[in-house]
Amino acid sequence: MAEQLRLQIITPHREVLNTDTPWVVLPGSEGEMGILPQHIDLVTTLGSGILKFGSDSRTVGVAVHYGYAQVHAGQVIVLAEMAETAEDVNLARALNAEQRARGELTRALSQQLAEETRMRKYEGKLRRSLVRQQLSKLGES
Repeated sequence: MAEQLRLQIITPHREVLNTDTPWVVLPGSEGEMGILPQHIDLVTTLGSGILKFGSDSRTVGVAVHYGYAQVHAGQVIVLAEMAETAEDVNLARALNAEQRARGELTRALSQQLAEETRMRKYEGKLRRSLVRQQLSKLGES
């Protein structure tokens, strides 16, 4: 049997996975990172993405959302804020959440643009007021 890694995925609420695997791909905060047996020790931050690993000559994925991964002595320990297997995901709920989030982002962007316009208006008024004060003082000399 080929050399294996012990992969554990743990959230604050439960242990999501504890298995042996020949390889792991982590969704690092700076990009994907492949881990094979005898990898150097490291600790890294995770972004939100799909952690992939090999199982019975196929690729399996687990969604992980932020956290840390430690590679040490043939183990990959993932401490994630959230982690979900494919069985945990309700696709209809995920699609609904996407629509709501896109709507809220659109609304927030619109409000942000309105506030930026308002700020530019008052920055201009402040500049004009300061220039008028400078001109007034210049005329007093």
